[in-house]
Amino acid sequence: MISLEQKMLDHSASMILLVDTDGLQIVRANRQAGQVLGYTVDELLSHKIVDIESSLPDVFYWEEVAAGTFTEIEWQEGLYCGADGELIEVSKSISLIRHEDKTYLLVQARDIRQERKTEEQLEQTLSRLRATLEATGNGILAIDWHGRIVSMNRMFSAMWAIPDELLEQHKDDAVIDHVSSLVKEQAACRERLSAIVDSEASDEHFNLADGRVFECKSRPQYLGEHIVGRVFSFADVTRRVAAEDALRESRDELERRVEQRTAELQSANRDLQAEREQQAALIARLEEAQSQLIQSEKMASIGQLAAGVAHEINNPVGFVKSNLGTLQRYIADLGTVLKAYAEIEHELGEASQASVSQLKKDIDLDYLQQDLDILLTETNDGVQRVQDIVRDLKNFSHVSSTEFVLANLEMGLDSTLNVVWNELKYKAKVVKEYAAIPEIMCAPSQLNQVFMNLLVNASHAIEERGQISIRTTSSEAEVRVEIEDSGRGIPPENLSRIFEPFFTTKPVGKGTGLGLSLSYGIVKKHQGRIEVSSEVGKGTRFTVILPRQVDYAAAESGGENPGQSAQADSGK
Repeated sequence: MISLEQKMLDHSASMILLVDTDGLQIVRANRQAGQVLGYTVDELLSHKIVDIESSLPDVFYWEEVAAGTFTEIEWQEGLYCGADGELIEVSKSISLIRHEDKTYLLVQARDIRQERKTEEQLEQTLSRLRATLEATGNGILAIDWHGRIVSMNRMFSAMWAIPDELLEQHKDDAVIDHVSSLVKEQAACRERLSAIVDSEASDEHFNLADGRVFECKSRPQYLGEHIVGRVFSFADVTRRVAAEDALRESRDELERRVEQRTAELQSANRDLQAEREQQAALIARLEEAQSQLIQSEKMASIGQLAAGVAHEINNPVGFVKSNLGTLQRYIADLGTVLKAYAEIEHELGEASQASVSQLKKDIDLDYLQQDLDILLTETNDGVQRVQDIVRDLKNFSHVSSTEFVLANLEMGLDSTLNVVWNELKYKAKVVKEYAAIPEIMCAPSQLNQVFMNLLVNASHAIEERGQISIRTTSSEAEVRVEIEDSGRGIPPENLSRIFEPFFTTKPVGKGTGLGLSLSYGIVKKHQGRIEVSSEVGKGTRFTVILPRQVDYAAAESGGENPGQSAQADSGK
């Protein structure tokens, strides 16, 4: 019958061996020792302690014990030899016990093989994470709850030119002071870097004293539901901010020039009022020439700006897309590691399994893995959308091109929709009814300008939420593009004048009256025509009709004066 003392020993999670110092015989052992070493308890009692010791220092230790030198040991690592010859890494302690004039050494040992394997796997994971942080083009800084620096990558130290002695001495406060000293608003910078408890994500800019501009994105680090630190990502956006400032200044200057030219023309019209009847034809031709010049200047300037902005955006977007691909591969690798962990999880002890299961539950591991795939897919879609917009901006940067090429008008309509989408999306639902019309010879960038003017005008005609319909049809001789809105419509008295230069129903300063005039001239140059029908309160439909075969000699000579034939094309 098993004694109460033996039952107590068998319930211990550690291996327990009682060694008689006289002869080094194992006189007591628990079930855990037998299971780890591959012996039964009775088999262990037939061995001496030196039979299972495999570390040379431990063998010397027991020789000293046999010689009468007894030394207690506080948890040190060693090696045991199992019944099958396998070397087993253990952590053990040895205590001296005297009982009934005899001296014993009580050995308590733990099997640490799984701990070693887990440590190695964790080190591999941390190594991949460190490599990921170093591979990113941004400067990364991680701070714990107490404001201490947990980690930073080389890009961060390079961006902020942190002296080597501060990095070597790990002087966290000195590093933060150095970073803050480079920023114009030093107090605000230090406050931002110490705002660990802020649970919200943060995006802001730091202006450095040397003229550089850093974009700072930060996110709180959670352990369960508790914030334990914060991670900051810094990117040098100096060139991008400079480009945005230059674009804004150029736009303001362009608007000023347009307003100035408009004011000059209005003044000239007042001065010529007395002679208008005698010189009406001359003035009409002059105004048309001036309108074409102003619009051409405006579109050429916008085209240059758009090309510049598209180029500046395209480079960082390329980096982001490349890094997203790399990140997807890294996350896939981490998923493989996690799957491997799951496959060996059952080999852990009950306490370890419970701890791992609770950790998975705390961080909702299954949801995180699913959500990562969704987030990366959505991010890739967003990057692709940016690249599409950049491509369309580049197309519009060549709006002054007059070269006739074979082009697909439906693709041009889609590009135009991308460019003006921000103008339309809050005002109307866009319905496309394409008929897969054939390609025609045309100047596609100029026709895109016509479509843009018609779409923007349709949006302006809708006071609240409405609908814009785009239809394409074709016949053997021609192709047709219809743009119809559900807006307020055009009164009959204005319908015959809408293609005249400078005619507009918009308030002063809201429009120049040049868009439809220019569109009319472009369509005429393509030997086509524009038809318009409208009903007040129900909407307007513009139809652009273009021939499938073009007389290039006539196209080079340009279209007729829109003011002379608008009446003939309006209304159906």
